[in-house]
Amino acid sequence: MGELPVLKQLYADLNIQIFNMKKLLALLFLSPISYSAEKDVNKLWCASMNGDYEFRTKDGTYVDCITDDFAIEAEYDYKWKEAIGQSLHYAETTNKKAAILFIKRNESKKGYLSELNRVIAKFDLPIRVFVTSES
Repeated sequence: MGELPVLKQLYADLNIQIFNMKKLLALLFLSPISYSAEKDVNKLWCASMNGDYEFRTKDGTYVDCITDDFAIEAEYDYKWKEAIGQSLHYAETTNKKAAILFIKRNESKKGYLSELNRVIAKFDLPIRVFVTSES
């Protein structure tokens, strides 16, 4: 007789787990997948510049795109701050000029590009900025 409450509890726990899995799957399918999309945008852009995609440096890091002149860090607009440091590191380790591929997201409302350009100008950073959109 004690088995019925235990089975009911197991059934209830299983239903909660299934519900949580359904929510997680819905979030995965409904949310933008920025990591793969960033790579896709970078691959296409890099090929259009006759660059090498995911170039491995002597330090074991990977430059998103390397051309004859530039070591380029591709980054979405809202992550522009990270792109500054990475582009300078890639330039140093490859003996190329630093550059950022600034990927403007369709839903961006903030002026990330002006923020990036303001910092580059204020500190006279030797970084070239290329701009593209995600679509």
